[in-house]
Amino acid sequence: GEPDPSVEKPEPGSDVPRLFTWEEVGLHSGVSNSKQDRWLVIDRKVYDISQFYRQHPGGTRVLSHYSGQDATDAFRAFHKNEDLVKKYLRLLQIGELAPDQPSCEPTKNVSFPHNTPPPPPPPHLCM
Repeated sequence: GEPDPSVEKPEPGSDVPRLFTWEEVGLHSGVSNSKQDRWLVIDRKVYDISQFYRQHPGGTRVLSHYSGQDATDAFRAFHKNEDLVKKYLRLLQIGELAPDQPSCEPTKNVSFPHNTPPPPPPPHLCM
C-alpha cells in the first residue's frame, strides 16, 4: 500500500492566481522604480508589459501612459477584436486584483464632499 510516487501533488499556488492590490500595481508604472517594470490592469487581471510594451503594435506611448493603472477602457476602445489579442494577454498575465480591491484604481475616483451624492458610475466600469 505504498503511495504512488508518480502521482505528484500540484505545487501549492501553481493554479491559484497571484493577487495584487492597486498599491502594488501603481508601483510598476515604469517611472518611479529603478527596475522600470510596467504592469497594467484590464478587466481586473494584472499584466506585466515590461518587455511587451516595446513590441506593442499600437506603439509604446499608450502602454507607457497606462502603466501602473487600469487600462480596460482604452483596451476595449482599441481592440475591437479581442480574440486577436487574447493569446498575448494570456502570456502576459501575472495575476489579478485581490477580491477586496475596487475595479478601478482608487486614484481615479474623485472624492466628493459628504453632503453631495456622488454621480452615478459609468454604465460599464467599476462594478
